Amino acid sequence: MAEKPVFIPSGEINLEARLGRADSSRGAVVAHPHPLYGGSMHDYVVGIAVSALAEAGWTTLRFNFRGVGQSGGTFDNGKGETEDLAAAAAYLKNNGASRLLVAGYSFGAAIAVQAWAGLKALGVMPLVLIAPPAAFMSFDFMSPETEIGLIVCGGQDSIAPPDMARQLGQRLRRPVEPVVIPGADHFFGGRQQELSSALGSYLQELNGPSGP
Repeated sequence: MAEKPVFIPSGEINLEARLGRADSSRGAVVAHPHPLYGGSMHDYVVGIAVSALAEAGWTTLRFNFRGVGQSGGTFDNGKGETEDLAAAAAYLKNNGASRLLVAGYSFGAAIAVQAWAGLKALGVMPLVLIAPPAAFMSFDFMSPETEIGLIVCGGQDSIAPPDMARQLGQRLRRPVEPVVIPGADHFFGGRQQELSSALGSYLQELNGPSGP
């Protein structure tokens, strides 16, 4: 699916983004890893998530957090980034998406959790977290009311270790067990097909008759 460049307003700044149109009623935002460590919407794992969503028929929106690429502003240690993610979801909603999904990878997963209250107010479905970096960032802010539909991580991930991913999932009012990809590290090198399959299986469940 071809993506076109767009700019999304987030407060007083604009965010650089790429929009891939499929079913306009289903929109998914994918949030990228840590800006201070080279993370951007062009990240390889973000691309895998976008491809899996597109294959499942979702309109996709990937974007650069503030201070990255052509996005305005500067890194805001999470606060402004939560506003950016909510702005991206609102953009899809305002463009006709009645079903909204947010997937975050690494730092993007942490921001998705941090932004949950605002995302839920927009009607976002349970979050998809790819390698939530619990060994690198504190998740003490996570409320048990946070709704997470899928956590996926690598069996050899030292930044998002499986045991810490399980602990996160068990802290929820509706617990979720992570999907662990054997042999994968934080970057899923050589395990991209397994990651794509895990995402695709979950999306197939959402698209089925039992999906929300």
